[in-house]
Amino acid sequence: MGVVIRQSIQNTLSTYLGFGLGAVNTLFLYTRILSVESYGLLSILLSVATLLMPVFVFGLPNTLIKFFSTEETTKERALLNGFSLWFPLVFIVPAALVISFFNLEIAQSLSEKNAFVAPYVWHILFIGISMAYFEIGYAQARVVLKSAWGNFLKEVSHRMLINFLLLLLYFKLLDLSLFFYLLVGVYVIRALLMYVYVFRQCGHSFLIGIPRNIKTYLHYSLYMFIGGTAAVVILEIDKIMIYTYVNIEQVAFYTVAVFMATIVGVPSRSMFQITAPLTARLIQEGDFEGLKKLYKQSSLHLGMVSGGVLLLLMVNLDQIYRLIPQAYGGTSLLVLLIGLSKFYDALLGNNNAILFNSPYFKSILKFGLFLAAMTVVLNYLFIPIFGIKGAAFASFLSVGLYDTAKIWYVKAKYHTQPFGRKTLYLLLILAGVYGLAILLPNLSNLYIDVVYKSVVISVLYVLLLYLTKTSEVLNGLIKKYTGF
Repeated sequence: MGVVIRQSIQNTLSTYLGFGLGAVNTLFLYTRILSVESYGLLSILLSVATLLMPVFVFGLPNTLIKFFSTEETTKERALLNGFSLWFPLVFIVPAALVISFFNLEIAQSLSEKNAFVAPYVWHILFIGISMAYFEIGYAQARVVLKSAWGNFLKEVSHRMLINFLLLLLYFKLLDLSLFFYLLVGVYVIRALLMYVYVFRQCGHSFLIGIPRNIKTYLHYSLYMFIGGTAAVVILEIDKIMIYTYVNIEQVAFYTVAVFMATIVGVPSRSMFQITAPLTARLIQEGDFEGLKKLYKQSSLHLGMVSGGVLLLLMVNLDQIYRLIPQAYGGTSLLVLLIGLSKFYDALLGNNNAILFNSPYFKSILKFGLFLAAMTVVLNYLFIPIFGIKGAAFASFLSVGLYDTAKIWYVKAKYHTQPFGRKTLYLLLILAGVYGLAILLPNLSNLYIDVVYKSVVISVLYVLLLYLTKTSEVLNGLIKKYTGF
């Protein structure tokens, strides 16, 4: 776990730095500089681009992680790297041609709902392409266990640049139309920086040609594409359906709530970057005892960190809402539901890495397709009645069922599951600390109130984890740096 812990800490720090910048953007700049309609438009553009991204990558990041280390010759590895560069064009070129030939029809269709969405079809395409090539380059860095720079680019770089663009917009040094053009440039620059790192630091070679195992790659990529698309649908379709059934302003309100809850899932995203290739190696080497150990440890430690973040978020939620414009308030239930789903997801540890790198990856994708369809159906049923609260409840149910199905499947195939007695300790500690936290008195000064509650809760939470010996890693770190 040494490499996992070290790079996970690096990734977590950069990811939380990115979320800090995202918080500045989301809670202060977006909500004050952009109109509600413009913020809703931005959310729609990024959501649709995110839905396009798995189509363009076609599961290639997972294919690289699974097969790169199994290829025995430098030439075959170079061909696999080259294949990951040219194959996305099979989907990108037709998409560009469709937009070129049917741009007027697409614009007219979009204009039926909101006329100001229509001019941004090309923006969506180029953001989706940039996202796709970034993910492929990031996977090429991860297969040689170099994830820190890619994670910095993924979580921090674009938020820094968007922060700068928002300030330029605020000072009227650019207009809204130019802002959206430069937004595309931000994602293009991020992808280019990723490949500069891959070419200079990862020792890869690239050959453009047909790999010897192309049928195997395409077969596996197809299933990863289906699974990736299903996962993105579960995460992103709610915003598009809110736009369809309610209005674009509600997308902005929902986006703010989702952003706050998404911070609970940051540790999972950080650790996955390094546990995915390690899990692939353990499965390929047949080290199932090592796999079980990694499964339980990743579950416990992700649960500890994500649970602590959820705890701090819910205790300070009212104060956070006082920091942003009043129009964005009233969505505490959304934050709770989505935050709980992110916490449950964290408790799965490296479950996704096990499934995607196991011989059983085809079967679990059927669950993903079913639950993606169920997400669409639940949103269709709940959003017209309950609005954005219905979207949050649909996501909560879908993600919960999907995660439960994945736990059951790993248990059935590998005879292991991520939970144990220490998981129960963790849940009891979280519940107990939250119960005590709501009894803390409120201070009149908003900022002091947030700081004092956060410090008290954090100290109490870590102390209880330490006294109950929930985590040997945590206790070891505390003894190392404090001497206790």
